[in-house]
Amino acid sequence: MTRFPDRPAGRPFRDEYDGRLTGRTGPAARVAAPASRAAARPAPDYVAGLRPDLDPGGGTADVRARRDAVVARLQDGWSQRGEELEVVRNRHGSDVFPVVGELLVAPSTWQDIRAEATAAGVEEVDLGHPELAGRVVRLRARDPRRARRLSGLVSSLRARGHAVSPSYVTPLGGGPIMKPTSGAFAPQVATFGEYAQDGPRHGDGVVVSVIDTGITAEDRADGWLAAVGRVAADDDATHDAETNVDPLDAEPHDGYLDVYAGHGTFVAGIVAQVAPGAEIRVYKAVGPGGAGSELDVACALIRAVRDGAHVVNLSLGTQTLFDEPSLPLGAALDVVREIEDDRGWQSVIVSSAGNYGDDTPTWPAAFGRVVAVGGLTADLRPTTWSSRGSWVDLSAVGEGVLSTFVQGRQNPAFGADPKDFGPSSFARWVGTSFAAPQVSGAVARTMTELGVDGPRAVHALLAAGKPVAGFGKALQILPGA
Repeated sequence: MTRFPDRPAGRPFRDEYDGRLTGRTGPAARVAAPASRAAARPAPDYVAGLRPDLDPGGGTADVRARRDAVVARLQDGWSQRGEELEVVRNRHGSDVFPVVGELLVAPSTWQDIRAEATAAGVEEVDLGHPELAGRVVRLRARDPRRARRLSGLVSSLRARGHAVSPSYVTPLGGGPIMKPTSGAFAPQVATFGEYAQDGPRHGDGVVVSVIDTGITAEDRADGWLAAVGRVAADDDATHDAETNVDPLDAEPHDGYLDVYAGHGTFVAGIVAQVAPGAEIRVYKAVGPGGAGSELDVACALIRAVRDGAHVVNLSLGTQTLFDEPSLPLGAALDVVREIEDDRGWQSVIVSSAGNYGDDTPTWPAAFGRVVAVGGLTADLRPTTWSSRGSWVDLSAVGEGVLSTFVQGRQNPAFGADPKDFGPSSFARWVGTSFAAPQVSGAVARTMTELGVDGPRAVHALLAAGKPVAGFGKALQILPGA
């Protein structure tokens, strides 16, 4: 097995990233102003101030009101598609978000249940996702008045062994907690050019694809993410969802940043920090309100792999009503295997474990083919809010991670301490969403540093990790707060 030579457990890159962005170590410290770099360091009480929002048990009345506002905004945003989103508690007490009146089944299951489902007022409708044609069947209630009455049909069919699933929305934040977006403002402290000169351009030649809310249209003055391609509009000739620009203020357009605006930009910035030589491609499958359908995410995954991604990052996921795997994402992984068989090499798929604070599987992270990443404190200890369990493979710091953000004003309804962000902003954020791209970047770096392919890079990182109960192998990559 390929390994990192003479590295402390959990530190395959030693302390290379500690202070590289903020200039506390290395040549970059001589470039940027000390005052700016000091300001970028988090206050000691940064995470302590977020504890109420990170409490899986419910938190204060103000925290619950903010969470309710996030869920309401998610539902309102989804209604712009002409569909209604339901909020249902699963048996673990976590919120899941099925589309009202819509079910998904495999084609073979549809043949078995067609007569019964048709009699119950359900019909097949256009899947709308050609990448999954012939692998997933989309069903919908004919009468909108019966759309909320499908639970009995689903329970009856599942009791007889038929794999029938609601059509889920895959949120970025998971639940029952939300990721605080109020964070601590951190000024830009090193241009990308300065940062890249401070060490090797790890990841050179490796393609890392980020499936998320898209990328900001901003042309940052500091050079960060300048090489990431932007596609402002879909191509009517191809009928593909090619747009990858995050609209930031669209669900609704109210003068504030949407609750998860900038999420994809933040994730891409993390990858760029860990593997500054990697080619980062961003695919938009999630709205700035924080949710995308599992069908949209599955198809974006297929496109990313087909386009040649060596590593795919999915900082999103959902629990389900019956703990069953996502049908579209499972079908997408089948397509991915076929693509890999045809071309002769494998992509690495990395996903955040979720922020549910329990050991219930989150999808897609819990698929055996996917590298599931949990979130730890800055000193690599378990957090209360991260999902955990035997299905989690690796973990990295998930509290107070510093990365590229977007310009705009945060909505006071969604955070205890809303802020205004100017051009070329950096910020701090909390969640497994920001541990996962550290691992994605680490895979890209390891591929070039050790001269191995993606799967062998994952094996090397697993061998280098420090065991943490319930969190797989811990890796110290980027510092946190």
